[in-house]
Amino acid sequence: MANDDKKKFKVPRPNSNISISPAWTVIVVVLSFSLSLAFSLVTSVFMQNMAVGAAFAVLFMIVGVNVLFDLIGTAVLSAEESPFHSLCARKVRGAREAVSIIRHAPQVANVCCDVIGDIAGIISGAATALIVSELAITFGINALLPSLLLTGLVGAMTIGGKAVCKGVAMKNGNSVVFMIGKIMALFKKKR
Repeated sequence: MANDDKKKFKVPRPNSNISISPAWTVIVVVLSFSLSLAFSLVTSVFMQNMAVGAAFAVLFMIVGVNVLFDLIGTAVLSAEESPFHSLCARKVRGAREAVSIIRHAPQVANVCCDVIGDIAGIISGAATALIVSELAITFGINALLPSLLLTGLVGAMTIGGKAVCKGVAMKNGNSVVFMIGKIMALFKKKR
């Protein structure tokens, strides 16, 4: 048994072409700050003059964006590069972009899951607060109950949506990445 303890099991590094840049941290901090500021300002100004029903629609759209980008970020991390090489050789539109996405998986996942996800979470919280204050003023009620209910609903929708999408993204990572690659190729062609 002592001999077994002395033997160390080394886990081999995966073969990958993932690129990692040290400057990425600085870029993502500046990007996060700028996007948070811009979206919070736009959401606050935009939603203050909005009817309650439209504000709910915007809130649920923000939650949907959060869930969608989490799906994309998870899919990018679970996708494999090798199936796209034969598609690249056959010049299939979107294959080259899919390879590029996979090679930049840490950055793409960071932007999708963390930057956009966290900003959407912050904005949905601000939107929830605006809706609750509008409900309290309109109906002359205490804001505590609507705040608790709406916060719980937004949290459940966000977490539940992400839970469902994680499995979908992990099972269909290559398909999701290929679809994004096709969309990117379409925009490149238009430019």
